[in-house]
Amino acid sequence: MTAIALLLAIASAAPASPALTVAYHRNENAAPLYAACLYSNDFQTRYNLWLAPAEPRGIRLMRPLRPIAPTSHFTLYDNGDLTLDLALVGMDSDSAVLTALLAGKAQVGILAAEEVLTSVLAGGDVRVIAPLQYRGDMLLVRKGLPASNWPGFIAWTKKQTTPVSVGYVGDRSMTVLGFEQALQYENVRFSHDQADTSARVLLVPCHRSPVPGPWSLVPNLDAAVLFEPAATLCRHGGVRAISRTDFLPPNRFEDRPGFVIAATDASIKDDSTAISRFLELMGVATHYVNNHTGNTLAATARWLKEPAGLEKSILTNVMFSSLPDASFKNGLWNWYFALRLKGAVPESLANYMERDQWLGVPYDSSLVIPALDRAGARIIR
Repeated sequence: MTAIALLLAIASAAPASPALTVAYHRNENAAPLYAACLYSNDFQTRYNLWLAPAEPRGIRLMRPLRPIAPTSHFTLYDNGDLTLDLALVGMDSDSAVLTALLAGKAQVGILAAEEVLTSVLAGGDVRVIAPLQYRGDMLLVRKGLPASNWPGFIAWTKKQTTPVSVGYVGDRSMTVLGFEQALQYENVRFSHDQADTSARVLLVPCHRSPVPGPWSLVPNLDAAVLFEPAATLCRHGGVRAISRTDFLPPNRFEDRPGFVIAATDASIKDDSTAISRFLELMGVATHYVNNHTGNTLAATARWLKEPAGLEKSILTNVMFSSLPDASFKNGLWNWYFALRLKGAVPESLANYMERDQWLGVPYDSSLVIPALDRAGARIIR
């Protein structure tokens, strides 16, 4: 047997480590993933769990990925043992990530919570399996609007004789749902009907708005409610951010989930070992980024190829956590409850009256809880 044939025989006989394809929306809300990829030595020293760049080994991947987006390959090491082959696929939108999940092109996705929840309501075979990022919702106003905070904005709005126009992205985003509830709390009538001149606030959908934001599409807006990074990208020509919106009254969306980690039911069942190992990595990664902001900024700027100043402005407004705490669970529940009040929930899913009953529909905690237990042991070791 030749040396090459012998090496091939050994390789084919070696047990294959689990493999995972992760599709992610390529923006700042996936910062823990970038830090894990770029600070291997730190992760090895601090957690004994780290990623190392690897050549693509298609023979070992469970579902070889067609070239639907740029792909990076890494190997996950635990105490020096190779435990996971990881293919990371960066995409330009949440919808692209969701499509990859539902088509079986990726086992795990990192994307906006609302994208997953909306798919669940439509009968999609996908579930939230872990939190990742929260906060980042901002109220922005045009140049010359005399308000510097929420009370000032409400006072100014009530004095106007014509409707105030407020742009938003995504009919079902927690950003706009929370803003609507805040207007109701302040007894400010709003409408989505642009012909409704009796409303104090007209909410203007900007679904196709290009970067840097709604003002590119609707230049005469008075204000906009946006989540990061769109909020920071929109700050130009005098546009100002005057308040976070997630903690506006009645405070139902405070620290609401922004980006989450998701998977299909099939992947949760068939790829549980690989997904659990990835969630353990993300558990230590969220700990790392919250405690090493300078490195997080550098990693994000390098990964996204953006100026450090821009990344600092965006990352200042967001936080990261893998812990499914009360704010995370309340956010999932209040999203559902807000849509139910609008009559926007299918009849088959409209009868949940308690938070924990509803959570069993969009959220599967079976993998993240044990993964966080292992991650916690690494953090305190």
